[in-house]
Amino acid sequence: MTAIQEHTDDYAQHNASPLAIAGQWPRELRGYAERNGITYPLLVDKERNVIKSYGVYHWLSFEAYNIARPSTFLIDKQGIIKYMYIGSHQFDLVDQTELIDCLKSLNTDKGLQVV
Repeated sequence: MTAIQEHTDDYAQHNASPLAIAGQWPRELRGYAERNGITYPLLVDKERNVIKSYGVYHWLSFEAYNIARPSTFLIDKQGIIKYMYIGSHQFDLVDQTELIDCLKSLNTDKGLQVV
């Protein structure tokens, strides 16, 4: 989430806006956002319904339990996924340069959500 925050201006240049969905409780997520200066919307999915519907939920692994794998999707205004990255473990994050390059290559006239 902090890497995305560092690149919000880059996303704006390509008519894209970040949005995060997390399975934590609202108080925990709010505290994280305040401590890390997150200014884009953070949505709470405490029942993990959205996380499960995107296929990134996992119940148990060596590093954690009942969480989502770190994932990034570029979704256009019609709801079509234009780019997807799903990490194989909790520290496998999308390369922001790759994500911005993908934005450059897409027709972003209609806007995208970085989720």
